[in-house]
Formats: sequence, structure tokens, C-alpha cells
Amino acid sequence: MSRVVVISLLLVLLLGARSAVAAPAVEPLDLFDIGAPSFTNFSTRDGVPATVTVATQVDRDGFVWLASPAGVYRYDGRHWAASADPGMDRSVDSLWRDAEGTLWAAFREDGLARYDGAHWHVENRASGLPSQQIRRFAETRDDAGRVHLWALSWDIGLLEHRDGRWIADPGNAQLPSGAILSMAQTRRIGGRPREWAGSGSNGLWFREDGGAWQRYRADGFDPGQVEFLYATEHAGREELWISVFATGLWRLTGDGLRAWTRERGELPTNDIYDIGETPLPNGDRALWVSSRSGLVRIIGEHAQAFDRRHGLPADAVRGLSTWRSPNGDEVLWLATEAGVARTIVGANQWLTASLMGMHATGVFAVRVEADGRGGERLWVGSSDEGIGLFEQGRWRTFSQANGALPDSSVRLITEAPDEHGVPTLWVGLRYGHLLRARGGPVFEPVDTPWRKRTEEAVTALLATTRDGRHERWVGTRTSGLYRWRDGRWDAAGPPGVVAPWRVGTLVEQHVGARGWLWATTNQGLARYDGAQWTLLGRDAGLPDLELIGADLIAAADGTPVLWIGTTSAGIVRLDVADPQHPCVLADALPPPPDSTAYSALQDHQGRIYVCTNNGVQQLTPQAHGYTSRVFTRRDGMVHDECNRNAQFVDAHDRYWTGTLGGLTVYDPQRAAQDTQPKALRLIGLRLDERPVEGASLHVAPGAHEIAIDYALLSWQREGESRYRSQLLGYEDVPGEWTAQSSRTFNALAPGRYHLRIEGRDYAGNVSTPLDVPIEVEARWWQEAWARVAGAAALVLLGYAAVMLRVRMLKVQRRELEQRVAARTLELNEANARLLELSYVDALTGLANRRRLLETLERDPVRARQAALILVDVDHFKAYNDRHGHPAGDEALRAVARALRDGAPPEALVARYGGEEFACLLPDADATTGVALAERIRAAIATRDIAVPGTSQVRRVTISAGVASAMLASTADAHALLRDADIALYQAKRDGRDRVRSADDRVP
Repeated sequence: MSRVVVISLLLVLLLGARSAVAAPAVEPLDLFDIGAPSFTNFSTRDGVPATVTVATQVDRDGFVWLASPAGVYRYDGRHWAASADPGMDRSVDSLWRDAEGTLWAAFREDGLARYDGAHWHVENRASGLPSQQIRRFAETRDDAGRVHLWALSWDIGLLEHRDGRWIADPGNAQLPSGAILSMAQTRRIGGRPREWAGSGSNGLWFREDGGAWQRYRADGFDPGQVEFLYATEHAGREELWISVFATGLWRLTGDGLRAWTRERGELPTNDIYDIGETPLPNGDRALWVSSRSGLVRIIGEHAQAFDRRHGLPADAVRGLSTWRSPNGDEVLWLATEAGVARTIVGANQWLTASLMGMHATGVFAVRVEADGRGGERLWVGSSDEGIGLFEQGRWRTFSQANGALPDSSVRLITEAPDEHGVPTLWVGLRYGHLLRARGGPVFEPVDTPWRKRTEEAVTALLATTRDGRHERWVGTRTSGLYRWRDGRWDAAGPPGVVAPWRVGTLVEQHVGARGWLWATTNQGLARYDGAQWTLLGRDAGLPDLELIGADLIAAADGTPVLWIGTTSAGIVRLDVADPQHPCVLADALPPPPDSTAYSALQDHQGRIYVCTNNGVQQLTPQAHGYTSRVFTRRDGMVHDECNRNAQFVDAHDRYWTGTLGGLTVYDPQRAAQDTQPKALRLIGLRLDERPVEGASLHVAPGAHEIAIDYALLSWQREGESRYRSQLLGYEDVPGEWTAQSSRTFNALAPGRYHLRIEGRDYAGNVSTPLDVPIEVEARWWQEAWARVAGAAALVLLGYAAVMLRVRMLKVQRRELEQRVAARTLELNEANARLLELSYVDALTGLANRRRLLETLERDPVRARQAALILVDVDHFKAYNDRHGHPAGDEALRAVARALRDGAPPEALVARYGGEEFACLLPDADATTGVALAERIRAAIATRDIAVPGTSQVRRVTISAGVASAMLASTADAHALLRDADIALYQAKRDGRDRVRSADDRVP
């Protein structure tokens, strides 16, 4: 039997054992409890008005409506459009769908409107409405089960809808003057049925059995503006939820009142609006509250808030509505001050698990493990905020601020056995600190030989046994690789590496009884055969030497393959069946969404996740190769850009990844199989650009262009909806499935047709077809008698008719070309704006790291001399800790301004990351670069920087490294970056506040 076959069989056995061990044996983390909802947002680019939005509602046909000061807008699964009905282009306060499915709109100054499924009908004083100022609608039910619809006014109290008319309630005189903002009904609270009314400034009122209104009073409860009332049943108990603007949220039951307020630390604000409720998959329920500081979710007694950091378009959520889709999904629609948001409760596959590190550079470590109590716990390591531990339903944090850690920037959390074989949690920090966690947990420092400095960090750790002796290998950010064995540390590594030597990941491979180690580094792939380390580079076929993460994944035939993440070449795969002679595999993978790929991890179903600087790519194995799906913020990720060392697949095949914006998790099992066909709706008919009422078209003589618009009302992933159509009587077969949701016909011949339209959603469900009858009348000259009479004339006038027709077609073609050109220009301008935003650092306004790297790799600067200045703000963490994050941000902006002011016009100035900046100088040598860097350094050292919130000013200094090179390839660009980075480190080692050139290095 060949050696490769033996290796393959061993790998299959190992993987099988791994799957058996990894089988879920504990209760998984409750992602609904730990995670934030994923939001799909709609803005002006989708047709939402530029004003605030205040309410949303879904009508009986499945269309979504929003209310705004600009009127009502409808969403048809493609875009939002304002209603064209008369009187609807005015400020709308709220929307309501009554028990019969009718939609109502309340105007602040112009009465109300009713939607009949096709048009809005306005009612006001002219039509007998007692008040012009309507705030909201509500419904109650009498003892006979009849539903009563109410309109709540700003000026005269309650209006009841009876027999098609609105009548002022006789009890209005007992209510306080002014606005009535909310209304609800309970059956048992207080011992009798009650109707409740919330006033605009005089608290909460109730009446029993149609009696007199009286104010509700209770100790400690003195509300003013009762914004919303919501009655519900939970766990056999009737509840009345009370939203009191500026005071907080209250719950009234037969047992009394309970408050949630900002002062108690339970709400982000006391300024709250609407309330809604959705059931949860576990049988519990979630209560949702809109507020000025985000969306609040209450489960049991615990409240959580979600805002722009979690993906909402704005912190201020003015209104919400809940809707159960035809397949049972609970959909939450939110009206915010910067657009509309939607989330599917409990069904989103991507969730935000933590926002730790979002004010710095995010999350750099994550681990999920059994907690020893039948459940799981989550470890999160962040930049500048320390460690977060979630277990038993609560978070604990460990940082330098609370004395638990020597530094708060975490770069590694991993488990490996200690020298006694005991599983141990190890933590790597900035400055090069290595800690081990013991019960509690308590983090104990481990004595290590490398220098503790700002740029240092522990990035990798692997424990193994060799010749019966325990070994612990540790990789660092700048000092390379160390081995702990027999109670002592030794530096290790291949010959030929130069400082700084970064080790990203350590991987162990067993071939028979022999063990091998692989290490990804910034200078290639290092291999350890048990005796010595060897550095593999371009001579081994590696297209990039800046390697990041690695994992050993068996191919379909059992061949061991090392999947390696790189800085500029995506994922590189190495066949390591024979570790002595590894072989780079031909690139047969679907291209990743970005050339910077941090890692590739495989779950127990064979899916592989590639984390990049522009989203996560999911590779699903097929008979031949892989299919690719890319996830970004649009799918619910908290941020598109991943971080090093921050990916983890847990025992339940959940994929966790740290990003610049925090920790996000993907659960493939949350995707319930969707077998529900979506409603296919006719949106509009047009003849020569003029709207036509009805569901059929009668085309009179003289009409030229027929247009039919349609849409699939899908409540998720509507961008993947597809359509096809067939003009029966004209086309033999349906067309191809496309994203086009309209058909246009020009100059159809006289006759009767049917346009059959089909829709298909993201899950492949095909909807019931639409049939649109079309009848095209003949012109007089197309009648039989005219044809006979005109036959002779046509012979004589044929030439003239042909020329006239050609001229008409040319005119139509010119008009069409002009329309296409105009729309293409608009699209190009929009794409250009989006591209520009993707290249700009939001804090400083400079170019970002992506812009710099793409310029280095693809700019025409290639084959020309260029100089690069790398700048780092000295002691920036201490400055940040002393004066606060706003002061740190102001310091970074000041450094950016100095760089921008000092650099020549042709230079590219960029924020490289954190407190690091870069300045690329085309057609410049090292001397020019050093001179410019020295001027910038001097300018910054003398610049006063304001400390926000105080009258103080402070100063900072910078260290700079300069390198120059002739750029003729991507490799030259990477070498230029490396040389400038080395020079920067030399400037720091020489005392900071100085400039060093790569030419100054001593060989």
C-alpha cells in the first residue's frame, strides 16, 4: 500500500473521530439571547423619502406601507414609491390595519384616509369628520365579539367608526382636553373590563363598562405623555404595557406595576414610542419597543437595546409593526429617522454576538466551549476592551481597567494542554503578554523571554508531545517563534528570516508516527520536521509570502491539504501528503470577495468558510469543486472586514468571526426550509407612459408602447427574486428567468393576447402565474375593407411608407438611446460615489488601507521609483487612556491634517490602521521621503491639539519609517511595505519622535 493511501486512510479515521467528538453533547448557546437581530435597511436609494419615517404597516395584499411627513409610500418587493392618490402627499402620523384588513392613515392636520386595496380615500371636516387632527387608531371588542374601530385625535378626544361614519364619543368631555395618543382594552385588570386611554400630558385614564372616564393613579406612577398602550396575555396573565415618553416603560398586571427606565439601567433612554410582540421559537415571547436610542427587546424581565452599532439605519426608531408572513415568519418592520429597517425574528442566519472592540479595531479572538454545567460559554477577545465571557445568560468582562489583565488588547484565546496534560485556556495580549486562565477565571501571567513592547503580541500557541516530552510552541507578532520544553524557553525558526518576523498560525500534522509543524509567517511558510525549521517561499510556488492563517483540511479523496490565507493572493492550497515536498494546487476555487483572506475553516458538513476584508465566503462542496456564496453586512454581518485569529467553528456548526465592528455569528441551521410561494402582484399598466387602471389592457388605435410592471412580494432576499413571461399567441415558449420585473411591447399587431407572468423567489418557489389580457384594436386601414382598397395605393406609396417608417424607428431609437444613456450615467455616478466611500477612512477623511494597497498593486506607479513613509503615533494608547477616546480621535485627525498639509499634491496619504498612517510618493527616492517625513514629524511635534470637553491642549509625536523601491510587480510593492515597516520599528527602538530610513539598516 502506498504512503499516500496510508496517510489518506489515517486522515479519514482522524476526521471521523473528530466528528464523533464534536457531536453536540451540550445545550448550545441561545443565539436569540446573546445575539442582536440582523437588519435589512431601506433608504433613499430604495425610494424611501429623505424625511424621517414614523410608522409602517403591511396591508392585506402583502404590500408594506410607510408613513412620513412627505406622505405614504408603498414597497412592492422592488422599491418604495409615493402614493399618487389625491391628498396623500401630506404629513402622516400613523398607519393602522383593522380587523377586516383595511388600512388607515392618520393625518396631523388633514383628517384621515382609508385604503381599499387600490386607492386611498381621504376623509375630513368637509366629509363630516368631527376632527381634522388624527393621531392614531385603535380597536376594542365588546361582549358580543363585535370590533369597534376608534380614531384618536389631537384636539377633541375619541371618534368611533359606526355604520361608515365617524362619531365623537360621548365620554370625551370627561377626558382631559388636548391630545389622546393611545388606547387599549383589558378584561381582568382591576377586576372588570376596562378601556384605557393615554393622554398627551395628563396621564393614563380608564373607564369600566362604558361608564365615566377616570384617571388611573398608583404610588410612584405619575405619567404625563402616554405615547402607546399595548394589552396582551402572557403565561396566563393579562398585561397592559404603557409607553410613557420621557419617563420609561411600565407593565400593569393584577399584581401591580413594574417599570423599566434609564435610571434603573434597563433602557437606553426614557423617550420611547410604540410597542409590539412576537412569539419565540422556544414558546416564549419577545416584546419590542421603539425609542429615541434604538430598538428595545424585552424577554422576561430582561431588556436589550439595539441601535446603529447593530446595523440599524438610525438610533431613533419612531415606530414599529409586526407581521406574520404566509409561511409563519415573524417579521418586524421599523420606521426610523434615516429610513426603514426589517428583521425576521428568530430566522436570520447572521447575528451580532458582541460589539466589543468596535471603538478600536474589533474582535481578534473567539472561542466557544462547554461550561461543565450542560451548556456552553463564549470567550471574546477584543481590541482595547479586554475579554468578554458569556455564560449562564450574562456577560462578564476582564480588562486592564478592572485589574484582571495587564493589557486590554487581546490577540489570542485558545485551549491547549499544559505540561501536566491538563486542558488549559491560554490568552495572548498586546505587548507580548502570555496568560493562562485558572478557575474563576483568574488570568496568571507566564514568564516569557521576548521583550514586552507596544508592537509585540502573542498570536499563536500550540502544545504537542515529541519523544515523550511536552512542548509548547508560541508565535509572536514581531519576535518570531519560541518553544518551551523541559522548563525553559528557546527561540526557534529557520535560517534567513529577518526581524520583525511575524508568526500567524501554528498547525500540527501527523504522517504515520511522525509529527510535523507548519507556521504561517510574514516571510513565507515555515516547516518543522522534528529537528529543524525550513522556510518555504516563492521557490515552493507560493504566490504571496505575507501569510496569515492556515488550517489542515482533507480533500474529497482524503489528501491532506493546507489551506492558507494570504495578504494579496486570497486562499492558497498546499498538498502536504508528503510534507517534505509540498505542492501548490492549481487555483480551482471560486474567487474570494477580496484578495486578503484571513483563514479557511471547515465545519462538520464539509462547508468551508473563508473570511476576508470584504465579507465571508461559504464554499459548499459539490461533485466537482465548490459552489460559492458571499455574506456581507447586507446579510446581517456586523462588519465586512474580518480580523486575524478570530474565526471559530463550534460543535453545532456555527461559524463565529471577529470583525472590525465586533463579533458576528452565522448559524446555518437557523435557515428554515422555505416552501411558501410568494404573492406575485401586478404593479401597473401603462400605455405610452400613461397609467392605465385595471388588470387588463385595451389598446386603442394610435397607441405605441405597452408596459406591464409586476413584483414578487418576498419578505426576505428579494434581490434574488426572478421572473419570466410569455406573450401567449405571439411567443412559443416562456423567456429566461431574469431579475427584470417588467415587459414592454411596441406596435403589437391587432389581436387578442395574454401575457403570462411567473415569479420565483430566492428559495426556488414558483408563484401562481399572473395573466394579463391585452386587446389591440386595428386601425381603420387594418380593417378588411381598407386592406382591399389600399392594396393598389400601397404599391404606389410603398417607398414613401418605408422611408416614413424608417424615420419613425430612428426617432424611437434616438429616444431610447437617450433614455438608456441617461440611466446609465445615473448608475455610473451612483457606483462612483459608492466606490469613493469604500476608499475613505470615516474618522480622518484620508484614503483607507484598501485604497493604499490597491494603489500599490494596480496603480500606474509600477515600473517607476516610489517612496513610502509609514507613520505611527507615539504612545497613542497611553494618550487615549489618559484623555479618552474623543481626544484620541481628535489627535488622529490632527496627525491626518498635518500629513495632508505637508504632502505634495501627487502623494497618496492614507490611514493604514489604528494609529498608523502612510504616505506614498510617486517618482521619489528615499532622500526625498526622509526629508518630507522629517518636516511632517516636526510639524506634528509643535502642533497644539484640543482635548474635547476641556480647555486643555496637548501635543503628540510620531515615529516614521521610510523606504523606496522601483515598483515593477506586486512583490516589489509588498517588499516596499515591509521595508518601511522595518524602518518604522527601528525609529521606535531608537527612542521614538524620529525618522528612520530602510537604507539606514545595518546588514
